[in-house]
Amino acid sequence: MHEFLGASFGALFATALVTWQIGSVIPIFLATITLVAIARYYLVRFSMPGILWLTGAGLGSVMTSLWGTLFILEAGLPPLLMVLAFAALGLTLFAFLANLIASVAREAVLTHERWRLPVAIPSSDPAAAHLKVSLHLACYAEPPEIVIETMNRLAAQDYDNFEVLVCDNNTKDEALWRPLEAHCARLNAKLGKECFRFFHVDPLPGAKAGALNFLLEQTASDAQIIGVIDADYYSRNDFLSRLLPFFADPKLGYIQTPHDYRDYEGNDYLSACYWEYMPVNKVDYPGVSEYGGAFTIGTMCLMREDALVKAGGWAEWCLTEDSEVSVRLRKVGYEGLYFGETFGRGLIPETFDDYKKQRFRWTAGPVQQLRRHWRLFLPAPFAAPLPGWTKLLEVVRCLAPLQTLAALVVSVGGMLAMVVGLAIGAMEPVKVPSIAGLLMLIGAATWWVRLVHRYRLSGCYDTGAMVWGEIARASLSYVVLVAGIAGLSNRPLAWRRTPKFAGLADESPFAATRPETIAGCASLAVAVLCLFATGLLGTGVALLSFIGFVSLALRFFCAPLMAATAIRASRPAPRPSRPRYIPRDARVAVSRVWES
Repeated sequence: MHEFLGASFGALFATALVTWQIGSVIPIFLATITLVAIARYYLVRFSMPGILWLTGAGLGSVMTSLWGTLFILEAGLPPLLMVLAFAALGLTLFAFLANLIASVAREAVLTHERWRLPVAIPSSDPAAAHLKVSLHLACYAEPPEIVIETMNRLAAQDYDNFEVLVCDNNTKDEALWRPLEAHCARLNAKLGKECFRFFHVDPLPGAKAGALNFLLEQTASDAQIIGVIDADYYSRNDFLSRLLPFFADPKLGYIQTPHDYRDYEGNDYLSACYWEYMPVNKVDYPGVSEYGGAFTIGTMCLMREDALVKAGGWAEWCLTEDSEVSVRLRKVGYEGLYFGETFGRGLIPETFDDYKKQRFRWTAGPVQQLRRHWRLFLPAPFAAPLPGWTKLLEVVRCLAPLQTLAALVVSVGGMLAMVVGLAIGAMEPVKVPSIAGLLMLIGAATWWVRLVHRYRLSGCYDTGAMVWGEIARASLSYVVLVAGIAGLSNRPLAWRRTPKFAGLADESPFAATRPETIAGCASLAVAVLCLFATGLLGTGVALLSFIGFVSLALRFFCAPLMAATAIRASRPAPRPSRPRYIPRDARVAVSRVWES
């Protein structure tokens, strides 16, 4: 209750201090606290900060819509421009409300105090040992020592009833896959039974999904659970024993645990990438799971074998075959769980170019999913129901890059339309109210407080690391936009894996970031033009436009900054856990050592 009173009277005091008026805002204040009280009564799962955020965002959208409507009506626009302006306002409001509802799920970790689904994982349960697990490890041209250590971690599971199927697909160089074959035999001898089976298949189409489909066909007939492990992920020994008990629920089709990473400490570039990854994995995904939209993310996941077969296996047409399969698992009647506890850690791409390729795949894949499965997400009675908020959450997630692109196009288009209208005398210069600056400051402060809270929930307490995490996120702005468009194409997109050999970064930070650099320079040039057009646009609009385009330019310029950081970080001697790619002759010698 003290949070509610503090926020309410603090807002009232701040309003009175800025406007020097109190009587005119009392009705709005009373209406707001009444709405908050009603929300507190009905939204029993929300914390008070969560209710204040939700009601504040909802009222803000209403006020923004009213202000936007009045602005368009009073701007004196020509009929065609007025129709386009109202259409843009309506689409913007619809997208905002859809994202607001979806953010209730994505940010449940920040805003909820009661949970419907389990959030903690109990200790190991020996009773779960009756479930036979088949762990699938697909690899292509990977460093043998990394994959071997991944296999060692799987062999050390404190659970007995499992097999590990290793598929090396399409690797031409025997020096890379022969050591894996030999190590499977050594592990079987050590365990006293055949737990590991190795397959080298060439040719095998379908990239990782093709390899996983091949392994699904080789799975032991008595296996009930399928596990997927990436070639570089070192799993904890309680991965199986802690998670398998949840499959006592016959409706549960899959369990996913976070992407997490190792060997980033002491490297500025890898640390920035790490903290860019973690808030999504530790904050967003558990909340999405709470509202029925949990999806698999390619490694450290378990799923029912019969459910996977019933769903049709892995999609070889999709760049994100991992998250795509969860849509079909829910379609055939199963539910999923996502837990925020880490059970395995992998490697982060060593070069910025590889980091961008990874994000391209992660962004274009969901757009492909929406293009293929959009009929599943139609409301009833046009489509069968799916668990929880699956339909809304999937649509919002898959459309996210396209929404960003649309917002950019609408903003630039709106500004150009305003310039044309002012130039031909079709409208008067817009006077920005003086309170706009204060609102921007309040918005920036709110964003920062919320951001810090997200990072702390992810395990980050260093302000510098938070800043670098946001720089890494901003550096991907261009590739996210491009990937969103590419995902709409009917043509197959190349599946580019994340290399596990230590990469040699480009000599120049602009070599891999030429498009971002050009886009940043263009945005900066437009920002300067806005200042020169102050007489035409009006001081307020010109200044706001300048700030907006400078912000966009800075986002694009974060890409060469990250590339430069990667180059600087790659110059010291490579860490032993990430071998560099060596010539074939030298690898043959290495393979002979492994075989001996």
